[in-house]
Amino acid sequence: MRAARRAAPALLLLAVGCWVPLESGRQMDARIARLEVETREQARQLEEQVKEKIVQVDRKLKEVQAKLDELNTSARAKGADLGVAVGRLQEELTRLRGDLETQQHQLGQLDGTVKSGAKETEARLASLKGTGALDEAMARQRLADLARPDDKAAVLALAQKEEAAGEKGVARELYQHYVRRWPKDDKADEAGLRAGEILASQARWREAVVVLGRVAEDHPRSDKAGPALLLVAEGMVQLNRKEDARAFLEQVVAEHPRSDAAARAKVRLTELFPPPKDPRKAPPRKK
Repeated sequence: MRAARRAAPALLLLAVGCWVPLESGRQMDARIARLEVETREQARQLEEQVKEKIVQVDRKLKEVQAKLDELNTSARAKGADLGVAVGRLQEELTRLRGDLETQQHQLGQLDGTVKSGAKETEARLASLKGTGALDEAMARQRLADLARPDDKAAVLALAQKEEAAGEKGVARELYQHYVRRWPKDDKADEAGLRAGEILASQARWREAVVVLGRVAEDHPRSDKAGPALLLVAEGMVQLNRKEDARAFLEQVVAEHPRSDAAARAKVRLTELFPPPKDPRKAPPRKK
């Protein structure tokens, strides 16, 4: 308990640093919505321009063919009219070919614009995804698509399905939604642990510490509490807070002595704080 009390201020500090106001979430939603609208409008405009250019190219091709047919007809004419007709048609054909080349060039430029716009949209979406906003939006959409969004089993199964499909960010948001929606449920500790493990795998250690710390706090007798505290300790190591890590590792050993997590905590303690060769020269422990 002493270790828990000593580590609690650090955990609280991290929790304050990781809190995201509701208004920020709404702003991220608005950004995604605007991006989707802009993307659809740009795609519609470009599609219309491409269709128009294709129609123009087809029209020019028909004009070229018509002039070629007329030229063939003129070739069968006799006398002085033949030279005049051929010269006039050749000039018209040259002009039409020039127009056709121009239309094809513009069509190529439009195609490049479409591809460039797709890459830009993909980059912007990736940027939003890095903030977690896209994961949140996708998770909400997945929940809305459920026949019964209030079905606990269905929500947990959906989170597991998304994780198995490689959508780690979406799965994390669904797990955290489960914990917020049903904090006292028997599966809330499992959902919280998975959310924390995903955050840790993404090197989002501050958020992971908060999520995992809540698992241990809300479910102290759960078999998920030990692994959660063990990962909290690792988060402290990654955040250069080794003494706080020691406190959490010792808490695992004290409160879950017969668990696999306790055995792993003992090994980690030895790795982080190797005992001195001469016990009489043990360095004083930091307070």
